[in-house]
Amino acid sequence: MERKLDLTLSSEYDLEFDKCRTLDRTLYCWYYTGSTGCGEEEFDFTFYSGATMYIKNSSGTIVMQFSTTDGSIELGLGGQLTFKKTDEEMCRIRAGCYVYDLYLSSSTYPKRAFLRGKVIINESYTT
Repeated sequence: MERKLDLTLSSEYDLEFDKCRTLDRTLYCWYYTGSTGCGEEEFDFTFYSGATMYIKNSSGTIVMQFSTTDGSIELGLGGQLTFKKTDEEMCRIRAGCYVYDLYLSSSTYPKRAFLRGKVIINESYTT
């Protein structure tokens, strides 16, 4: 029996976006603390100065990038993580299934893994 010990810091979630549509969506990030009671807390992004997400095709080529540097990712209070792209930018990627990874950065953690998974880009049939 094969055993796997996952030591990654990132969580795996699949994302779905529409092609050629303005993207302005906020995720609310929470984590379990293991404390008594509910044990859920908002993820605190105030310790991080930046975030970068790469979307890659099956050969590993970056087909789209999101970053706090260009404003396409915003780290907000209350565990808010917002993705932004114009409809024109979203038209530059082909419809299909890709993979992504998102990392946070700070002076302490230059690359802290945060999210990873699949990205599905849906074709838009109307303009």
